[in-house]
Amino acid sequence: MADRLVRNSNSLRAVPATDWGHGAIEPMLPALLRGVIFISVLAAPFVAALLAG
Repeated sequence: MADRLVRNSNSLRAVPATDWGHGAIEPMLPALLRGVIFISVLAAPFVAALLAG
């Protein structure tokens, strides 16, 4: 039983950990940029109407 636990803990260490600090946000940046552009395009007529009075 103990040798199974040791074997499992060693095999878990061999799996590469995800890098949450740097690499995780980079794939989200294009989606966030598209979202900001989409919202600004939707909001543009309303902003223009407010500025026109």
